[in-house]
Amino acid sequence: MSTLLTGGTSQVGLALAKRLKDAGSDVIFATRSPSKVPSGYKHVLLDWSDPSTLENPFNTTDRIDNVYILPPPGTSNSLEVTKPLIDLAIEKGVKRFVLLSATIVEKGGLGVGKVHEYLDSKSVDYFVLRPTWFIENLFNGQAYTIREHGELITAVPKGRIPFISVEDIAQAAFEYITQGSSTKDKLIIGPESLTYNEVAQILTEVIGRPITHKAISAEEQQARLISFGLPLEYAKFLASEELKADSGTEAALVTANNKFVGKFTVRDVLENNKAFWSS
Repeated sequence: MSTLLTGGTSQVGLALAKRLKDAGSDVIFATRSPSKVPSGYKHVLLDWSDPSTLENPFNTTDRIDNVYILPPPGTSNSLEVTKPLIDLAIEKGVKRFVLLSATIVEKGGLGVGKVHEYLDSKSVDYFVLRPTWFIENLFNGQAYTIREHGELITAVPKGRIPFISVEDIAQAAFEYITQGSSTKDKLIIGPESLTYNEVAQILTEVIGRPITHKAISAEEQQARLISFGLPLEYAKFLASEELKADSGTEAALVTANNKFVGKFTVRDVLENNKAFWSS
Protein backbone atom coordinates (compact mmCIF):
# COMPACT_ATOMS: atom_id res chain seq x y z
CA MET A 1 0.00 0.00 0.00
CA SER A 2 1.31 3.44 -0.97
CA THR A 3 0.12 6.82 0.29
CA LEU A 4 0.76 10.14 -1.43
CA LEU A 5 0.95 13.03 1.01
CA THR A 6 0.26 16.55 -0.27
CA GLY A 7 1.24 19.03 2.38
CA GLY A 8 3.16 16.13 3.84
CA THR A 9 5.83 18.31 5.39
CA SER A 10 3.18 19.92 7.61
CA GLN A 11 2.95 18.78 11.23
CA VAL A 12 0.08 16.34 10.65
CA GLY A 13 1.62 15.08 7.40
CA LEU A 14 4.95 14.29 9.05
CA ALA A 15 3.29 12.51 11.97
CA LEU A 16 1.12 10.48 9.58
CA ALA A 17 4.11 9.59 7.40
CA LYS A 18 5.98 8.18 10.39
CA ARG A 19 3.02 6.03 11.40
CA LEU A 20 2.60 4.65 7.90
CA LYS A 21 6.30 3.93 7.49
CA ASP A 22 6.48 2.20 10.88
CA ALA A 23 3.56 0.02 9.77
CA GLY A 24 5.44 -1.01 6.64
CA SER A 25 3.53 1.16 4.15
CA ASP A 26 5.17 3.17 1.39
CA VAL A 27 4.94 6.95 1.65
CA ILE A 28 5.53 9.50 -1.10
CA PHE A 29 5.75 13.18 -0.28
CA ALA A 30 4.33 15.51 -2.96
CA THR A 31 5.84 18.86 -2.08
CA ARG A 32 7.23 22.08 -3.43
CA SER A 33 9.86 22.00 -0.66
CA PRO A 34 11.85 18.77 -1.16
CA SER A 35 14.48 19.95 1.34
CA LYS A 36 11.89 19.60 4.11
CA VAL A 37 11.23 15.92 3.42
CA PRO A 38 12.80 13.70 6.11
CA SER A 39 15.52 11.32 4.99
CA GLY A 40 14.38 7.85 4.11
CA TYR A 41 11.19 8.95 2.31
CA LYS A 42 10.42 9.19 -1.39
CA HIS A 43 9.30 12.53 -2.76
CA VAL A 44 8.14 14.21 -5.95
CA LEU A 45 7.79 17.88 -6.80
CA LEU A 46 4.24 19.21 -6.58
CA ASP A 47 3.53 22.92 -6.69
CA TRP A 48 -0.19 23.72 -6.49
CA SER A 49 0.40 26.90 -8.51
CA ASP A 50 2.19 25.06 -11.34
CA PRO A 51 -0.12 22.71 -13.32
CA SER A 52 2.88 21.12 -15.04
CA THR A 53 3.83 19.41 -11.76
CA LEU A 54 0.49 17.63 -11.27
CA GLU A 55 1.58 14.58 -13.27
CA ASN A 56 4.75 14.10 -11.22
CA PRO A 57 3.27 11.87 -8.50
CA PHE A 58 1.89 9.50 -11.12
CA ASN A 59 5.02 9.32 -13.25
CA THR A 60 6.75 7.12 -10.70
CA THR A 61 6.69 3.34 -10.70
CA ASP A 62 4.80 3.35 -7.42
CA ARG A 63 1.13 2.49 -7.37
CA ILE A 64 -0.71 5.10 -5.32
CA ASP A 65 -3.58 3.73 -3.25
CA ASN A 66 -4.32 6.68 -0.98
CA VAL A 67 -4.00 10.45 -1.33
CA TYR A 68 -3.85 12.71 1.72
CA ILE A 69 -4.92 16.25 0.84
CA LEU A 70 -3.91 19.38 2.71
CA PRO A 71 -4.98 22.39 0.62
CA PRO A 72 -2.72 25.45 0.78
CA PRO A 73 -3.50 27.28 4.05
CA GLY A 74 -5.24 30.62 4.13
CA THR A 75 -6.97 30.30 0.77
CA SER A 76 -10.69 30.50 0.07
CA ASN A 77 -10.42 28.75 -3.33
CA SER A 78 -9.24 25.35 -2.07
CA LEU A 79 -11.36 23.44 -4.58
CA GLU A 80 -10.02 25.39 -7.55
CA VAL A 81 -6.48 24.56 -6.42
CA THR A 82 -6.97 20.89 -5.52
CA LYS A 83 -9.58 19.76 -8.08
CA PRO A 84 -7.08 19.10 -10.92
CA LEU A 85 -5.05 16.75 -8.72
CA ILE A 86 -8.16 14.98 -7.41
CA ASP A 87 -9.46 14.45 -10.95
CA LEU A 88 -6.09 13.17 -12.15
CA ALA A 89 -5.76 10.82 -9.17
CA ILE A 90 -9.20 9.36 -9.87
CA GLU A 91 -8.24 8.94 -13.54
CA LYS A 92 -5.09 7.10 -12.44
CA GLY A 93 -7.10 4.69 -10.30
CA VAL A 94 -6.80 6.14 -6.81
CA LYS A 95 -9.86 5.08 -4.83
CA ARG A 96 -9.24 6.51 -1.37
CA PHE A 97 -8.73 10.10 -0.24
CA VAL A 98 -8.12 11.69 3.15
CA LEU A 99 -8.86 15.40 3.52
CA LEU A 100 -7.78 17.62 6.40
CA SER A 101 -10.58 20.06 7.19
CA ALA A 102 -11.80 21.46 10.53
CA THR A 103 -14.75 21.32 12.92
CA ILE A 104 -15.63 24.87 11.93
CA VAL A 105 -15.97 23.97 8.22
CA GLU A 106 -19.10 22.15 7.09
CA LYS A 107 -19.35 20.20 3.83
CA GLY A 108 -19.90 22.78 1.10
CA GLY A 109 -18.67 25.60 3.30
CA LEU A 110 -15.87 28.10 2.83
CA GLY A 111 -12.54 26.89 1.47
CA VAL A 112 -11.88 23.24 2.19
CA GLY A 113 -15.60 22.64 2.69
CA LYS A 114 -15.94 22.83 -1.11
CA VAL A 115 -13.30 20.11 -1.47
CA HIS A 116 -15.27 17.96 0.98
CA GLU A 117 -18.39 18.47 -1.13
CA TYR A 118 -16.54 17.63 -4.36
CA LEU A 119 -15.15 14.37 -2.98
CA ASP A 120 -18.66 13.45 -1.88
CA SER A 121 -19.86 13.87 -5.46
CA LYS A 122 -17.35 11.33 -6.76
CA SER A 123 -17.44 7.53 -6.70
CA VAL A 124 -14.48 7.26 -4.35
CA ASP A 125 -13.87 6.25 -0.78
CA TYR A 126 -12.98 9.32 1.25
CA PHE A 127 -12.57 10.42 4.83
CA VAL A 128 -12.55 13.99 6.13
CA LEU A 129 -10.64 14.80 9.31
CA ARG A 130 -12.40 17.64 11.11
CA PRO A 131 -10.17 18.58 14.06
CA THR A 132 -10.94 21.26 16.59
CA TRP A 133 -8.25 23.83 17.41
CA PHE A 134 -4.66 22.59 17.44
CA ILE A 135 -2.71 22.60 20.70
CA GLU A 136 0.37 23.21 18.54
CA ASN A 137 -0.95 26.66 17.60
CA LEU A 138 0.65 27.71 20.88
CA PHE A 139 4.03 27.09 19.23
CA ASN A 140 3.13 28.91 16.02
CA GLY A 141 0.73 31.83 15.79
CA GLN A 142 0.62 32.39 19.55
CA ALA A 143 4.30 31.86 20.31
CA TYR A 144 5.55 35.42 19.79
CA THR A 145 3.25 37.15 22.27
CA ILE A 146 3.68 34.33 24.78
CA ARG A 147 7.46 34.59 24.62
CA GLU A 148 7.84 38.35 24.31
CA HIS A 149 4.93 39.65 26.35
CA GLY A 150 3.75 36.75 28.48
CA GLU A 151 0.34 36.97 26.83
CA LEU A 152 -1.97 34.55 25.09
CA ILE A 153 -4.27 36.69 22.94
CA THR A 154 -7.67 35.49 21.68
CA ALA A 155 -11.25 36.63 21.14
CA VAL A 156 -12.50 33.77 23.33
CA PRO A 157 -12.92 35.14 26.89
CA LYS A 158 -14.76 32.21 28.47
CA GLY A 159 -15.49 29.49 25.90
CA ARG A 160 -14.19 25.96 26.41
CA ILE A 161 -12.39 24.13 23.61
CA PRO A 162 -11.41 20.42 23.45
CA PHE A 163 -7.96 21.24 22.04
CA ILE A 164 -6.44 18.48 19.89
CA SER A 165 -2.84 17.48 19.26
CA VAL A 166 -1.19 16.93 15.89
CA GLU A 167 -0.29 13.40 16.94
CA ASP A 168 -3.92 12.52 17.61
CA ILE A 169 -5.07 13.94 14.26
CA ALA A 170 -2.40 11.85 12.51
CA GLN A 171 -3.55 8.79 14.44
CA ALA A 172 -7.13 9.27 13.25
CA ALA A 173 -5.89 9.51 9.64
CA PHE A 174 -3.70 6.44 10.09
CA GLU A 175 -6.57 4.37 11.48
CA TYR A 176 -8.77 5.27 8.52
CA ILE A 177 -6.08 4.45 5.94
CA THR A 178 -5.25 1.12 7.55
CA GLN A 179 -8.65 0.08 8.93
CA GLY A 180 -11.31 2.06 7.07
CA SER A 181 -14.26 3.82 8.64
CA SER A 182 -18.03 3.44 8.80
CA THR A 183 -18.44 7.19 8.33
CA LYS A 184 -17.19 9.69 5.76
CA ASP A 185 -15.90 12.20 8.29
CA LYS A 186 -15.23 12.54 11.99
CA LEU A 187 -14.87 15.38 14.43
CA ILE A 188 -11.42 15.09 15.99
CA ILE A 189 -11.31 16.42 19.56
CA GLY A 190 -9.02 16.23 22.56
CA PRO A 191 -9.68 14.47 25.89
CA GLU A 192 -10.50 17.63 27.86
CA SER A 193 -12.11 21.03 27.31
CA LEU A 194 -10.28 24.09 28.58
CA THR A 195 -10.73 27.84 28.58
CA TYR A 196 -7.84 29.96 27.41
CA ASN A 197 -7.44 31.19 30.99
CA GLU A 198 -6.79 27.57 31.99
CA VAL A 199 -4.38 27.12 29.09
CA ALA A 200 -2.51 30.23 30.25
CA GLN A 201 -2.24 28.74 33.74
CA ILE A 202 -0.82 25.49 32.36
CA LEU A 203 1.66 27.51 30.29
CA THR A 204 2.67 29.37 33.46
CA GLU A 205 3.34 26.10 35.28
CA VAL A 206 5.22 24.45 32.42
CA ILE A 207 7.29 27.44 31.30
CA GLY A 208 7.97 28.65 34.82
CA ARG A 209 6.96 32.29 34.36
CA PRO A 210 3.60 34.11 34.40
CA ILE A 211 1.52 33.83 31.25
CA THR A 212 -1.84 35.59 31.11
CA HIS A 213 -4.75 35.36 28.72
CA LYS A 214 -5.74 38.65 27.09
CA ALA A 215 -9.24 38.65 25.58
CA ILE A 216 -9.82 41.10 22.73
CA SER A 217 -12.75 41.86 20.42
CA ALA A 218 -13.40 39.95 17.20
CA GLU A 219 -12.64 43.15 15.28
CA GLU A 220 -9.27 43.46 17.00
CA GLN A 221 -8.51 39.81 16.33
CA GLN A 222 -9.41 40.22 12.67
CA ALA A 223 -6.98 43.12 12.41
CA ARG A 224 -4.24 41.04 14.09
CA LEU A 225 -4.76 38.17 11.66
CA ILE A 226 -4.60 40.51 8.68
CA SER A 227 -1.36 41.96 10.06
CA PHE A 228 0.01 38.39 10.04
CA GLY A 229 -0.64 38.23 6.28
CA LEU A 230 -4.00 36.43 6.15
CA PRO A 231 -6.46 37.52 3.45
CA LEU A 232 -9.32 39.71 4.68
CA GLU A 233 -12.05 37.12 4.02
CA TYR A 234 -10.17 34.35 5.81
CA ALA A 235 -9.23 36.60 8.76
CA LYS A 236 -12.86 37.67 9.12
CA PHE A 237 -13.97 34.04 9.05
CA LEU A 238 -11.50 32.97 11.75
CA ALA A 239 -12.36 35.90 14.01
CA SER A 240 -16.07 35.11 13.71
CA GLU A 241 -15.38 31.48 14.60
CA GLU A 242 -13.64 32.60 17.78
CA LEU A 243 -16.84 34.43 18.72
CA LYS A 244 -18.82 31.25 18.11
CA ALA A 245 -16.37 29.25 20.20
CA ASP A 246 -16.91 31.63 23.08
CA SER A 247 -20.62 30.85 22.91
CA GLY A 248 -19.91 27.12 23.22
CA THR A 249 -19.78 25.69 19.69
CA GLU A 250 -16.52 23.79 20.24
CA ALA A 251 -17.40 22.71 23.79
CA ALA A 252 -20.59 21.13 22.40
CA LEU A 253 -18.50 18.71 20.31
CA VAL A 254 -17.83 16.66 23.44
CA THR A 255 -21.37 15.28 23.30
CA ALA A 256 -21.35 14.65 19.52
CA ASN A 257 -21.71 11.05 18.36
CA ASN A 258 -19.47 11.08 15.30
CA LYS A 259 -16.14 11.87 16.92
CA PHE A 260 -12.61 10.61 17.47
CA VAL A 261 -11.26 11.49 20.90
CA GLY A 262 -7.50 11.88 21.18
CA LYS A 263 -5.39 11.03 24.19
CA PHE A 264 -2.90 13.93 24.46
CA THR A 265 -3.80 16.83 26.75
CA VAL A 266 -2.58 20.41 26.47
CA ARG A 267 -0.24 19.74 29.39
CA ASP A 268 1.10 16.60 27.71
CA VAL A 269 2.04 18.51 24.55
CA LEU A 270 3.53 21.44 26.45
CA GLU A 271 5.60 19.18 28.69
CA ASN A 272 6.83 17.16 25.68
CA ASN A 273 7.97 20.40 24.02
CA LYS A 274 9.15 22.27 27.08
CA ALA A 275 12.53 23.04 25.52
CA PHE A 276 10.82 25.17 22.85
CA TRP A 277 10.27 27.99 25.31
CA SER A 278 13.91 28.21 26.34
CA SER A 279 15.38 27.98 22.84
